[in-house]
Amino acid sequence: MTGCRCILAAVDPGTEAETIVSYAAYFSSAMKAPVRLLHVMDYLLTPPAYLIPYIEEEKKRGETEMAALQAILEKAGVTSDFRLMTGRLHESFVTAITEYKPDLMIIGYASHAFRPSSSERLIRSLEMPMLVVRGKRSEGSAVGSVRIRNILCAVDFSGSSQKALQQAAVYASAFSASLHVIHAIPSHALKGRWAEWGLSSTKDIMQQFDASVASEAREALSRMVRDAGIEARSDLMHGMPSEVICRAAESGEYDLVVMGARGLSHIKGVFIGSVTEAVIKVSPCPVFIVH
Repeated sequence: MTGCRCILAAVDPGTEAETIVSYAAYFSSAMKAPVRLLHVMDYLLTPPAYLIPYIEEEKKRGETEMAALQAILEKAGVTSDFRLMTGRLHESFVTAITEYKPDLMIIGYASHAFRPSSSERLIRSLEMPMLVVRGKRSEGSAVGSVRIRNILCAVDFSGSSQKALQQAAVYASAFSASLHVIHAIPSHALKGRWAEWGLSSTKDIMQQFDASVASEAREALSRMVRDAGIEARSDLMHGMPSEVICRAAESGEYDLVVMGARGLSHIKGVFIGSVTEAVIKVSPCPVFIVH
């Protein structure tokens, strides 16, 4: 794999920080790239003066923990540095991205019931290649223990999914991993739209419709893999795309899911929602997002 400028790893010092660092080290080895550790102390408003001493103490603790994470990377032979920033979350990350020009960002994942978490806000707002480290298969990872042997790439024939397939092929080669490409046909959604249009839904017509959609999708999937010039197993599946992808990731013991940031359903122009966001929330393994 060719090298890149750097990998930006977003960390919040704590129990999950080493998991993020472990994936940063693994990708760094493949991409021949230094790792920049970044922790942002998120303040929407300028803190009042009486809080400054407490903030300074928090910064010192953060710097100590970041230095410890850097030491772990350096011990593993990974060139790295760290930076602690104070301010608004999005603006701070944009500043760091502008300065470092990373080719990949690695981030953890958390979800809150009534408001977007910091990770959700960044995933939604930063349009760059992003590895979201989450799921039971990433839990407890330490530097040197991460292995990616099976990659699942979900495509929907959009431009971003074409890029996702190309990236998945690159990582499959770099990690000596197997690659499985799938496309999910949201048959229930298409049939629902059929009903909304008031069209006939006799058994024969619906069977013809299903067969036509499947045939077109199968041809498009084969052509997409062939045009990418890669060797990969490909399969057509039926159901809610996010559920199909997560079920496949679970049953197939995959170590990584690769997919485009967003796209359209099989019928061009019928938007089926944020499949990527739904997958991130329940995937059993890390998800690589390609814009």
